[in-house]
Amino acid sequence: MDMGNLTILEMDTAEPIRLLTAAAAIEAMPKLAAGRLPLMAFVDAETERVLQESSVLLGRSAIMRGGIAKAIDYLNEQRSPHVLLVDISGVDLPLSQIHILADVCEPGTRVIAIGDHNDVGLYRDLQEAGVSNYIVKPLTRELLTKAITPKSNSGDMGRAALKLGKMVSFVGARGGVGTTTLAANLAWHLANRQSRRVALVDLDLQNGGCGLLFNINPTPGLRDALANPLRLDSLLLDRIMTQVGERLFVLSGEEPLHENVQFTVSAVDTLFSVLRSQFHYVIVDVPRLPLPPYRRALEIADRRVIVVDQTMHSMRDAVRLKRMFGDTGAAEQAEHRSMFVVNRVGETGHHGLSLKEVNNVLQVKPTSLIPFLPSLVTPAAHHATIAASKRGKFANAVGTLALELSGRNKRRGWWWRAEK
Repeated sequence: MDMGNLTILEMDTAEPIRLLTAAAAIEAMPKLAAGRLPLMAFVDAETERVLQESSVLLGRSAIMRGGIAKAIDYLNEQRSPHVLLVDISGVDLPLSQIHILADVCEPGTRVIAIGDHNDVGLYRDLQEAGVSNYIVKPLTRELLTKAITPKSNSGDMGRAALKLGKMVSFVGARGGVGTTTLAANLAWHLANRQSRRVALVDLDLQNGGCGLLFNINPTPGLRDALANPLRLDSLLLDRIMTQVGERLFVLSGEEPLHENVQFTVSAVDTLFSVLRSQFHYVIVDVPRLPLPPYRRALEIADRRVIVVDQTMHSMRDAVRLKRMFGDTGAAEQAEHRSMFVVNRVGETGHHGLSLKEVNNVLQVKPTSLIPFLPSLVTPAAHHATIAASKRGKFANAVGTLALELSGRNKRRGWWWRAEK
């Protein structure tokens, strides 16, 4: 085997990863986020040989001996590549393993499966699961080149378009209901309890509080990025996001109060399009202002979380928000677009609305009830600790919200499921 372009990197794995650098690229790959390889393969020795001899290895591409089980173990802890080549030969339940792989991969990963069964039923099942292509052994250089090279006109398996990460926008029915606190705690929970890659975006560039809750200084650049959406890409966002722990990234600003900070609807579209291609979840704290960019951040979200409390003021404006987005009844709730969270349950005592009255006004049952726990939440905000990290009623309520948003308790589908 030609070892001219082969480099060995010692990693925290049972065996080294082989990194290959190709002199010529068939087609330029899109810009990738820092830490993501263009291609990674978990294959046997013969497939590695064919890959080495082909001309599809773009830039630095990693090859590891092993199949889908090793891919699952490795990618559960490491960044996912742009293209993932994985061997499913000899696996008893390949679809089950593919679904597990989908759960650990990042959005934007194109998966190509290699197997030893020329089975039309398996072919269709893999397509339904969102696999981009299925190659049957024995492999040739031409077969691998055709499968890996990006296509302008996709065939049957190419119709399996990868779904992007989920965007969840938070807005308060009125000021002071704790929207920022819930958005930040949910983002922390998804990153640390569900091991998802999460971006938390604070769109209030002058008075936002997400950074304060994590005791971080905003990295300059979000305002300029929104002012120049043509420059927005994954590499730029990598530079202006602040990492909190292993999987949580915060994007916020702290612009001068005397300045007129503005950005366009198209900038919002571009920002979240890029973020959704890199993260499992994009959690957005949207200011309660009737401006087009903020409304757009709510319109394009996969889920809108409207935070309310047990006051008439909150109920009135929650109903107005429902009407603004055309949510006229329970049907929209069933389609998982708008959802309501009652925060600080019990704070108003006998002077507020009962939960039954809240249900009657909203005409839907709130997804989650967050208890009023000032002895936990207030000190957490002051000392920059996350309340959801302390096990108890608050963490359980945030977990209930996270399960409803992620659907991981229902397993209705996977983020990379093929589009019909």
